Amino acid sequence: MEPPSNSTRQERAVPLRTSVIKLGAIAATLLLLTGCASGSSDAVAATGETTEVTVTVSGMSYVPNVIEVPVGNELVVTFENTGTVMHDLEFANGVKTDDLAPGASETITVGVIGSDLEGWCAIGNHREMGMELTVVAVK
Repeated sequence: MEPPSNSTRQERAVPLRTSVIKLGAIAATLLLLTGCASGSSDAVAATGETTEVTVTVSGMSYVPNVIEVPVGNELVVTFENTGTVMHDLEFANGVKTDDLAPGASETITVGVIGSDLEGWCAIGNHREMGMELTVVAVK
């Protein structure tokens, strides 16, 4: 029996290379979709503990404007609009409140915290006026 010709080997190698490339693309997509590239949890193990914080408004600032959360804790925020105009609270991971009129409040689950996370008011130019806060992941 004769060994396969070079052209036969090449014909078999092309589908194999194509399969390896497709598999790599699928793996990269899954990493992005599962949040391994970024996000508040950053693939951290959840502690099962919850940190609850109430955030209010003073002028064009959040109080507090820094929230410390142990790494792995779930963060639950109650946002009370104690200001005199409409505000909201949006986090970099996409979790946000509704637009809240003065005197209104809403509780949101931000998620398991694995890294620092920014928050801001997305109404008008409120963010540019200083309505920002930072969630600090504490180890």
